[in-house]
Amino acid sequence: MDDIHTEFHPHARITTCIEAFSDFTRQHHYEPPCPDCQPWLPFRCQLDFEVAELVHETALTHEQTTHLIRLVQRGRTEDFTLKNYADVWNTWEAASHCLTLFEKDTITVPLDGNNMDHTVYFRSLWDWGVDLLRHPDIGPHCIFDAQRLSKFDGDLFIRFIDEPWTADAFWECQSQIPPVAKPLAFILYADKSKLSSFGREKRYPIIARLGNLPVAIRNGNGVGGGQVVGWLPLVKDNPKYKGTQQFANFKVAVWHTAFKKVLASIIPPSKHGQWVNCWDDVVRLFYTLVLILSVDYEEQSVMSLTRGVMSNFPCPICLISEDKLSSVMPHNYTLRTCQATNDLLIKARAERHKGRWEAILKGQSIRDVDNTFHEMDPKTTDVHRALCYDRLHILIVFVAHDILLNTDECKIAYLLLQCIRAYLKVDLYAAVEVHTMETIATGCEALQYFSELMNVYHIRLLDSEALQPDKNWSFPKIHLAAHLFDDIEAKGATRNYNTKPNKKCHGPLKESYSTLNQFQKCCTTSYYIQILRADHWSLISEFIRGRVDKLAAYNAWMDEDEVDKTGLDTNIASNFHIRFGSRQPKNLLRQLRNNIWTTLPSVDFCQTMDYFHCSPRFHSLPRYDCIIINTATGVFFAWLLFLFTCNVNANLASA
Repeated sequence: MDDIHTEFHPHARITTCIEAFSDFTRQHHYEPPCPDCQPWLPFRCQLDFEVAELVHETALTHEQTTHLIRLVQRGRTEDFTLKNYADVWNTWEAASHCLTLFEKDTITVPLDGNNMDHTVYFRSLWDWGVDLLRHPDIGPHCIFDAQRLSKFDGDLFIRFIDEPWTADAFWECQSQIPPVAKPLAFILYADKSKLSSFGREKRYPIIARLGNLPVAIRNGNGVGGGQVVGWLPLVKDNPKYKGTQQFANFKVAVWHTAFKKVLASIIPPSKHGQWVNCWDDVVRLFYTLVLILSVDYEEQSVMSLTRGVMSNFPCPICLISEDKLSSVMPHNYTLRTCQATNDLLIKARAERHKGRWEAILKGQSIRDVDNTFHEMDPKTTDVHRALCYDRLHILIVFVAHDILLNTDECKIAYLLLQCIRAYLKVDLYAAVEVHTMETIATGCEALQYFSELMNVYHIRLLDSEALQPDKNWSFPKIHLAAHLFDDIEAKGATRNYNTKPNKKCHGPLKESYSTLNQFQKCCTTSYYIQILRADHWSLISEFIRGRVDKLAAYNAWMDEDEVDKTGLDTNIASNFHIRFGSRQPKNLLRQLRNNIWTTLPSVDFCQTMDYFHCSPRFHSLPRYDCIIINTATGVFFAWLLFLFTCNVNANLASA
């Protein structure tokens, strides 16, 4: 029971293995390395670094920095070598070269015969990925070969899927590259960010994660987690072109031209591969691919060149017509591919008559814009396959107030509640972190039931004339659920492409903007360079700190009499040692030998330590966790009030 069967991709040339569940370790429980004896390098001492960090966080001016340094020099009791602001700046520059630097470039996109210039900032995606491959603490956690994992249930080995390399897309990509090569998979996130409190200042960060790293590192905030790799321009609306197809295409063209700067460094390796000397001094050949695009529907439309919610075919993944979007069940609709989209563009542009040109593109709701993702090798990167269902942006808050009178008078409202409940069941399956074929099949059944209820609800709304003529349930976000379980089979659990971890990165960008500008409006390019440097500096700080402290503590050993003075409730602590001493030790030993103490199975098949809290004075308030206990007589719930250790006498133990 519970044995794990691991089948590796044939290119890996690793023999299939079967191992006991207790021996199956996947290193998901990532422990960051302890810092070395001089984690402040290239600063000359720790105090130098801490003062420089304070200067950065508070955005001090040159004069204020120099004044602070003079004050520290006057009262220091430990080594301090900084002399002025120039020392701080020069050391920052030296530290910044430990990582991939940002570059600045200007892109030009024509509009009405005029060339419009925009500025874009970007890091080399390839160099950023190589930084991780060469990092001695991050590189060893990278997985380069696709795997198919199964767990024995007593009769059969049941396949399960969680990480990207356990799903189908990773396997298929590795099949498309030379046998000696390894796939280097990138996960990219794009969304506009409001930098100012009132949303007047907006920018467009691109955040990257490495799909070869386990989720504990990949979705974390430290080294190996998401980092800003691009800073795209935002095109301001022009009243002259308001509502025109021409200006909509122009904005999409600016996006793709700017995004090409971000992708540029991984386009050649996607077709021909590139060798890297990794952390273990082994040279490996990597082929790059964009495995996952973690974005909301608006960005999905931009990336796929589809014309958005008002078009005839608004889904960026398949060619379902607008009037069929209320159906959330997958049907035999043709899936979009980058090759088919590219062929359509070529066919349309071959037409001399502008009307026929536009009709061809409108037939599949495609914009007349060059797609930067088509520059990648189409055998491994297809923008339509990389797009995913995102739980964060299709979220229903299940709140029902007691305003419904009765079932007869509020039939439609009760039907809506049924639909919400059915959707939450679908979302429950979508949130699972380890999927088997059974959970995927059950999730599909829940999705079908939700679809049927929605159809009934929609029909009754129309019959009751409660639905306005211009309002209906045919909108793209509800349809995207049809691709949910296909995404899970292809790319793993939804947490691999949920936008939530990336949304958290907007906070530091907004904080940097507010700090550097001291809450004043900023329009100059130099400040945005500073914001990018702020992101850069935060990563350096992560390298310097290099660890996460455990939020755990233990009480000192207490004598039996001291237990009565712990502050526990009188009924619990009173004469504890006498009550415990009345227990028969042999019965206790017999219980131990019968192995009553059990552990609950891990939901992600990873061995981790879970800590329970039990304290009468946790921040001046009691904190007692609730637990589930599995005993010989059944499972019951309990409140953890007190923990103790019983040392059994050696002579008694041998009796």
